[in-house]
Amino acid sequence: MWLKQSKLVSSLFAIALIAIVYFVSAKLAFTFVQLDATAQASVLYPPIGIALAGVILLERFSWIGVFIGAVLFGRSLDNVTWLTAIVAGLGSTLEVLVAIGLLKRVGFCRSLRRVRDVLALATIGAVLAPSLNASISTVNGYLSGIVPSVDLVGNWIVIWLGDAVSILVLTPAIVVWGGRSIRIPNSWNGLLRQVKQALFRQRVVEFVVWLGLIVMFSWMILNSPFAYLPASATGTMATLRGAVTPILQYSPFLFIVWAALRLGQRGTVICLLIASFVSIWGVSQNYRYFGESNSETLQNALFQVQIFIGVMATIALVLAAAIAERHRVELLLRRRIEQDQFLAESTLRIRRSLDVKEVLDTTVAEVRAFLNADRVYISVFDEQGFTESVAESVAPQWSPMLGTRSPRPILPDIQEIFAQTPIRVNPDSEKFETNEFLRIYYQMYQIKASIGIPIYQDGRLYGVLNVNQCGAPREWRSFEVELLERLATQVELALQQGRLYEKVQGFAADLESQVEDRTAELQQRMLELQSLNQVKDTLVHAVTHDLRTPVIGMLMVLKRLQSKAEDTISLSRSTLDRIVDSSNRQLELISSLLEDYSHEPQKVVVSPQPISYSEIVDRTLADLEPLLSQNRIELINEIPNDLPMISADPTQFRRVLDNLITNAIKHNPPEITLTLQAEEVGAEVKCTIADNGVGISPDQCNQLFKKPYLRGSQNQHRTGLGLGLFLCDQIIAAHRGQIGVSSRLNQGTQIWFRLPIA
Repeated sequence: MWLKQSKLVSSLFAIALIAIVYFVSAKLAFTFVQLDATAQASVLYPPIGIALAGVILLERFSWIGVFIGAVLFGRSLDNVTWLTAIVAGLGSTLEVLVAIGLLKRVGFCRSLRRVRDVLALATIGAVLAPSLNASISTVNGYLSGIVPSVDLVGNWIVIWLGDAVSILVLTPAIVVWGGRSIRIPNSWNGLLRQVKQALFRQRVVEFVVWLGLIVMFSWMILNSPFAYLPASATGTMATLRGAVTPILQYSPFLFIVWAALRLGQRGTVICLLIASFVSIWGVSQNYRYFGESNSETLQNALFQVQIFIGVMATIALVLAAAIAERHRVELLLRRRIEQDQFLAESTLRIRRSLDVKEVLDTTVAEVRAFLNADRVYISVFDEQGFTESVAESVAPQWSPMLGTRSPRPILPDIQEIFAQTPIRVNPDSEKFETNEFLRIYYQMYQIKASIGIPIYQDGRLYGVLNVNQCGAPREWRSFEVELLERLATQVELALQQGRLYEKVQGFAADLESQVEDRTAELQQRMLELQSLNQVKDTLVHAVTHDLRTPVIGMLMVLKRLQSKAEDTISLSRSTLDRIVDSSNRQLELISSLLEDYSHEPQKVVVSPQPISYSEIVDRTLADLEPLLSQNRIELINEIPNDLPMISADPTQFRRVLDNLITNAIKHNPPEITLTLQAEEVGAEVKCTIADNGVGISPDQCNQLFKKPYLRGSQNQHRTGLGLGLFLCDQIIAAHRGQIGVSSRLNQGTQIWFRLPIA
């Protein structure tokens, strides 16, 4: 409701303003040409030019003011009835409406910086429209008895000429200057800057010089003695008077051409207005000095001046428009060159780097420097639709946005905005922004004007290049928008190049990692091959060692028999048993070695029976006595005589004792102490064989009774495959017993086993 009232008040004010200005200017013109209240056509009639300019600027229903002003002025003249005044008002109003309607149809621009706009104003505004009003007013005057039939043509010409010159001189001056949008500056420096920009492209000094010269020249002509010769003068004086009048009338033409060439369109229309005033004022003053200033003679003199002013105004406006078009083309070419140069340099700097972050930082810095904007930043979208500012260049007085993240996913909103307008240009966020989210966002960061350019990657919206003006609204120019659009394309290419480089770097890093892995794997294989070679050597040594022991035992028995002198040697039972046991042991070792490489080793078969542990130990020690003596072993037998019988296979059990005692001797230096112990523990007998030798490491303890392994791979002093201990574990397990080891390096070893009591 309030908005409607405001528009109504504004329209009423415009109507009243135009009506008052029309009436006052018409009265002043009639007074100047000494018509006063006489109902007669005036060659000087400024209200039409002022009214046309006012309706162009104010639009809407302001044309009603033309009608009211014209009717009131008509009624103020002598012998003019209301009907005559109303018809005269209709003529003036139709003249204005027809002129505006036709000008809009041909695309008239009120800046008058194109030759086509000047020609449109001259033909439509100064020829066609005044012809309509002249025809209506002449017929109206004739029907009202004001204009006699003999003066119809003259009256028509006077009305047409007065309206045409008024439109050519006053309308351009008002629309060119009144059409500029006025922005209130926030400082005195801003005000001075606006004044300098407004005054004829900053040619203030030249305008002052121009004004001074035209005033001085006019004063010299008006005060020349030749200007005041009486009309009755004859001879040379009459010739001189005839020469002064044309000089007085046509001298402003030189200044008008100067203004059109140097001061631009705004300067030209002001200079045209001043020159017209000087010409009209000079002629009127000349006629008044000689007492020839009656309305008829003055009208005749002004008629010639008005023709000159009309021609001068047309030439000046066309010339100024042509100069403006040339300057505009030069400016466009200069801007295009600057754009291309800026784009080339920026593209070179942007695409010189293959790092995405550096590309974005360079882009915002270059754009802000070229456009002189308050803030330029790039925001990108993540997979969830949130946006984050990743690069920014901002003036020190404004809040930075780098690193800020949207409170909610806004990707769909932004996609919808760019679907409607590929480039979002907002010269005034308070007036033109309708999106609620963007309005809050603009208020939060004090943004008065903005440009948003989308950045796409692989067919999807990657981010937005934002240019902000925070100090005041800004009319973004088309070349600025075009430049940003072209630069965004280069940024997209640079980002694709950077992302491709990152992928290549990733592939290179992955390939390097694969090469390192393959190299490490190859090195591991080489180490394994070296280890296998070492294992092979140890295996040969170990097999030789394990098989050598029983061979040596058997060889010792045979050598003892060989040392006898008789040809026929008789063998005792014990000797034969020892030979057979040594051979069986070799066979068992070989069989165990073969079973190690089979998928399912054969289980040990035992025939348990009650036996005496002490007797088995004594027989075993007797058989190993040469080995004990050879290694100078100190033997301590702590097995009690009252130990209960155990349930075991005598042959297999003896193999266990033989392996354990033999291992203790073989894997320790000579002169160790070997202790044999046994005790009753519940329903079992626990037997222990201990030495004070070099001991066994914890890793070897864990593998001692497992599948045969190369003990020499960890310690060259511990040779053998461990087949004997592996057999011991199998034999004890077949008796449903347990076997274990307790040892420390350099502190000896204790091997124990448990067997059930018989």
